[in-house]
Amino acid sequence: MRNYTFRRLGRSDLPLMRRWLQEAHVRVWWPDAERQLTLMEQDMDNPQIDMSLVSLINQPFAYVHDHDARAFDLPQYADLPQGARVMATFVGDTQFLGQGHSAGYIDSYVRDLRRHYPMVAVGPNTTDTSAIRIFSQSGFMKRRLASTRDGRLVQVMTHL
Repeated sequence: MRNYTFRRLGRSDLPLMRRWLQEAHVRVWWPDAERQLTLMEQDMDNPQIDMSLVSLINQPFAYVHDHDARAFDLPQYADLPQGARVMATFVGDTQFLGQGHSAGYIDSYVRDLRRHYPMVAVGPNTTDTSAIRIFSQSGFMKRRLASTRDGRLVQVMTHL
């Protein structure tokens, strides 16, 4: 197992986040880089959300965040038990794509979350078969299809 590290996202990381959010493979699922950056900056002061950079040998390559499933009144997670966490993530650095890092760091991150919370959930878009496969490799099970507030259909997956 590789030694992935996670550190809290800071304002000094926003230029890196901007660069990653402008990458074609990220824009597909995280559109409108400036809006995403604004939300990230606002959430830095929100105690309900934890945002981190993922690194391997001091090289940041991915972003991950998690929050209480009930914190933002997201309908796709309304049926989850009290205390469940929801996470979202992406690999920003293209040099780390296709090498198994996603499943590796997600597994590591979720193992840490599961020490403190009864369940972790994700909600990839139903057309993002790559993310669904990676989350499955990391121990997530398909729970149900659900609609988001903006009408997108997502595959809710949980790690028990």
